[in-house]
Amino acid sequence: MTGHLNIMSRKEEAIIRINHNSPVPLYYQLREQIRDNILSGKWEYGKELPSELRLCETLQLSRATVKQAMDELVREGLIERKRGKGTFVTYQNEGFNIFAEPSLTRQMRSMGVTVRSRVLSAGTGPLERDVSGYFDEGAANFCKLRRVRYMKNRPFVIEENYIPPKWAKDLLKQNLNTISIYDYLEQANGIKLNSFHIEVKPTLLNTEDKQQLELEDDRVQLIILKKDIVGMRFDITTQYQGEVIMFNRRLIDGNLVSITADYDAASHQFAVTSGKILLPSD
Repeated sequence: MTGHLNIMSRKEEAIIRINHNSPVPLYYQLREQIRDNILSGKWEYGKELPSELRLCETLQLSRATVKQAMDELVREGLIERKRGKGTFVTYQNEGFNIFAEPSLTRQMRSMGVTVRSRVLSAGTGPLERDVSGYFDEGAANFCKLRRVRYMKNRPFVIEENYIPPKWAKDLLKQNLNTISIYDYLEQANGIKLNSFHIEVKPTLLNTEDKQQLELEDDRVQLIILKKDIVGMRFDITTQYQGEVIMFNRRLIDGNLVSITADYDAASHQFAVTSGKILLPSD
């Protein structure tokens, strides 16, 4: 049995199809199709969605199934319920290219978006094994900082910074909730950072990371309700005159990452043109 619903928008018609014989959960089918229509731009910012009652009746779904799908889209910041008015798309396809400017604060500043941070840990000590290979020196008192970055008042990135002591200076004495690490390193050392190496790889977010990014409720106790969430990990090595100044690791919800590359058949070369990070909605 299959239920379907045609929904018109300014761009094109979108069809939601629910296969009741599929092993894929019904709420998941509904959520993913609505989500795809929003992220693809078929349903633009401000579009009113069908009521939950209409979705129930047309797609032959229970109220609980529809509510679960819509609740998750609300938590993602893609839609918003307005009492007495309806449900509307709040997602706007705006973002930034991390390959154009590694500094999150500078990127956001240029877009008029305020960035703040919440410090998870800050101190000095030896490097973890998976980070030590990025540095040539063996200093034991690296500056280590871990923060959750907020954009539009929503947690967006978990960020770790590892900096050799001779470059870190008095970083840990600064206001770590507001400071731009890139700006501080340049100002404190009288340098201009201009060499970056970026590695991108998928990774499963652990329970703590999901909670910090508000992708999972830490009050949920039933194992059956836990879910794997794929994040994208950006490892950024920053250099000055051939010396590594900082290693920066960022964990981002993989649903917010879009990477585009061009391929030249004549030269057999790939070139990454954009690593777009979508911004959370207000």
